[in-house]
Amino acid sequence: MTTARCMFASLFVFAIMMPIAAQAQSFNCRTAERPDEILICQSPRLRELDEIMASLYFSLRNRLYGAELAELEGSQRAWLRSRIGCGRDYGCIQSHYRRRIRQLRNY
Repeated sequence: MTTARCMFASLFVFAIMMPIAAQAQSFNCRTAERPDEILICQSPRLRELDEIMASLYFSLRNRLYGAELAELEGSQRAWLRSRIGCGRDYGCIQSHYRRRIRQLRNY
């Protein structure tokens, strides 16, 4: 395979995978305005934690109905308000994500 073909193939795979990665996050970094969101977008580790949390949350949300779904959504809103309260405190945000990930895994 020529270098040009190899490069094209790599770019093609990247282009296909890019939307999948972007959808895994819980919010769009292009529209981030709050201090916590901006810090998450600037930090590879916090972005990774956000993607893990979002994947767990959306997977659970898609399997639940009725009161269980309402409870999950309510707890997610409460968690988000709490994370927003961290502002630009990296440790606080990281701790919130780790705790929420544990909660969702044990749900």
